[in-house]
This record gives sequence, structure tokens and C-alpha cells, in this order.
Amino acid sequence: MINDVRRIVQNRLNSIKTTYGIREVSYRLASDAKMFPHIVYDFVAISPTDMGRTDFTLDIHIWAKNTADGTGQANAFEIMDSIRDLFAFWNAPDVLTSQDVLPTFYETSGGQIEDPDKTIIHLVLRYEGQTYEEDATDSSILGKE
Repeated sequence: MINDVRRIVQNRLNSIKTTYGIREVSYRLASDAKMFPHIVYDFVAISPTDMGRTDFTLDIHIWAKNTADGTGQANAFEIMDSIRDLFAFWNAPDVLTSQDVLPTFYETSGGQIEDPDKTIIHLVLRYEGQTYEEDATDSSILGKE
């Protein structure tokens, strides 16, 4: 199930690549850490429950290069706001997966992490997530009676 959630997260983050000139969206590790801006995301905790639900923590890191005119920093914060819009209490089945996976995301924190290289802007968003498998829930709640 978490692979399905990973595909959903990847697809949602890819949806803003062109708008903000994002060079790469990667799971766990960027292929080229000097390519800016880029996004790296990871699931830092995964806890299956006995109720047909899986709880997880998702970290999304935004890396950008500051510019003399400040546009790099402004772009990084615009990307952060766009990601917030993408995941704010978002809940919908994903048609690209083999089963209906219903993840819900709740932002728990977000901010800037100081990088030793002062030209690098590093922002992070943390989400707590829950996902249910369709067959583990009441189908009337999903509107599939």
C-alpha cells in the first residue's frame, strides 16, 4: 500500500514541476544535488494498524539556490505554498493504482533549515498521513453502495 501512496505523492509533486521550473522530484535521494530547484521526499515512519489503516509521516524537502536578486528564495517559498495547496487535507482515490487507496494528509510542520552554504535554501514540510484500503472501510462512506 505504501508504494501506491508513494506513486500518488510523486504524481502530485510532478504536477507543479513546469510551473516553478523544478528540475527534479525524487524519492529519498536527488540524482544531482547541484540541480536547483529540486524536491526530495521520504516516508520517515510507517505504522500499519489493525483497522485497515496505515499511518505514515511524509517529509518533503525543497532545495533551491538563492540569487543576488532574491528570486531563488521567492521561488522556493512559492513552491512550498503550492505543495501546501496540493496536500492540504487532500483525500481522493488515485485512479493510477491497482486498488483504491485513500490517503489523507495533515501538515504538522514546515519551515526553513539553515544550510552551511548560505546560497542554498532548504525548506521542509512534514505531513502526517493516513490511508485506508477500500475493502477495509464501509463502502457507503465512499459512495460505492
